[in-house]
Amino acid sequence: MNGHGSFSFELKGVKELTRLLDQLPTVAMKKTVLRNALKKAGNPIAEAAKANVPVVTGRLRDSITVSPSLKPSQRKGRQDRSVVTVYVGSSSPVAHLVEFGTVERTLDEPRIIKLGGRWARITTTGFVSPNPFLRRAWHAMKMPALGIFADEMKNELYKSAGRLAKRAAAGKLTAAQVRGLSK
Repeated sequence: MNGHGSFSFELKGVKELTRLLDQLPTVAMKKTVLRNALKKAGNPIAEAAKANVPVVTGRLRDSITVSPSLKPSQRKGRQDRSVVTVYVGSSSPVAHLVEFGTVERTLDEPRIIKLGGRWARITTTGFVSPNPFLRRAWHAMKMPALGIFADEMKNELYKSAGRLAKRAAAGKLTAAQVRGLSK
């Protein structure tokens, strides 16, 4: 670890992958290759998080996904459209409470709620210990995910090149693809 939340690694063959990626004619094709490889690399982290999460109803576990976007409440301003980002996380409104825990606090006004057919007066929130299921999944699976990313980049690049060759043979390249290939 180099600091809080960061790590360093060496990915062999990155120059070759970059060279192959640069040969794709359009930015959209490059971003698709990157996004697909990142999503596949994120799957083991999501699966490990699902295995680590405490299960009461299963909703929290089932809400853990790999996605190229955040839900609106998690976005801070417009994202840079030139960057390809993939997120592993939960869409559940309680995920952060489980991950980071809570502190006990006294409510300003007591709340009256119905629990199991009986009325209850709530005056404090409870304390919940942190259960960092996502953090544990990240630490356990970050290196395997990098290997998957490298393998999937290669697979996605070859698939994209094959689709491009097929379109070229059929005379169905877009203007942007033709411009990109003639560079």
